[in-house]
Amino acid sequence: MDLVLDIASAVLLLTGGFFVFVGGFGVMRMPEFFTRMHAASLTDTGGAALILLGLMLQGGLTLVPLKLAAIFLFLFLTSPTASYALANAALLSGVKTACRNETGSPLPENQPDNATSRPATVSRAKASAGKTAAKKVSRKAAPAKPAKTAAKKAVKKAARKPAKKTAKKTARKKS
Repeated sequence: MDLVLDIASAVLLLTGGFFVFVGGFGVMRMPEFFTRMHAASLTDTGGAALILLGLMLQGGLTLVPLKLAAIFLFLFLTSPTASYALANAALLSGVKTACRNETGSPLPENQPDNATSRPATVSRAKASAGKTAAKKVSRKAAPAKPAKTAAKKAVKKAARKPAKKTAKKTARKKS
């Protein structure tokens, strides 16, 4: 019986260690913030759970497995919540995502970020029919920028430039 518990514990510990290692490697190799955070959050919860379960089996019938179970419950509840809070804060602060379309290629830079301006999808049948079928698919018109935002930028830009030119002209006239 002890041999079975030791083998099960070793398998859980090694598997949990592997998850944590792969998660650390994923954090180093992923291209942008959100994919790195995704790799870290999944392996943090899964790897820690497997390691703690392996340690519970090693603890035997003592108070140690109960304490490890409390740690597991705490990690299981707080780790996904912290990952969500971090992702939400990054998204609200303007961190860009590496969005890709259905074919896997990056989206154009001039495409607006809202979901209403997504290009129409082309079904596999139409895509295989040739380029003429793809040309027939209409795209939704991108909504225009609000006039207030464009006007504010233009006013700020215009306010900066004449002030600099006026200061240079007055400096030349004085000398």
